Amino acid sequence: MEKQYFEANTMLEIAAQHAYAAEYLLQRNAEVTFDDNTTIDALLPVTSLLHLSFELTLKAFLIHEHRPVRKHLKLIELIELNEHLGLSRKDIELINMLSRVQAFRKGVDYVLWENREQLQGFCEQALTLYSRLHDVIPVELQREYQPIA
Repeated sequence: MEKQYFEANTMLEIAAQHAYAAEYLLQRNAEVTFDDNTTIDALLPVTSLLHLSFELTLKAFLIHEHRPVRKHLKLIELIELNEHLGLSRKDIELINMLSRVQAFRKGVDYVLWENREQLQGFCEQALTLYSRLHDVIPVELQREYQPIA
């Protein structure tokens, strides 16, 4: 079995798909209703989708700069490696908070919000930051710049 590494453009496409899925869920109050009318809360899956979107986007930026990432890095480490993006302190804190939300993967919960609405508001802020991150995408990685296949 041969391992193939993604190019920056492919990683950005995958990141965008995750972000679109998160946005779709948020537009539906982050709830999924099944045929038998049972409803599940999808806010934690939204945070996972957003986390992956940021992670893949930041890795794509590094790959574009010929600095491939071959090992697992935390989101904050990827931010530090992309310091030239000029993210504000508030943006970096939001990304740190997104990492803390993902601590459930390690069996840890930082009690960050008093209610579901606060978490939903946070997810919307993270999605807005993700959209703004696309304002600094190098022109070579922008969709309009890509050759038509």
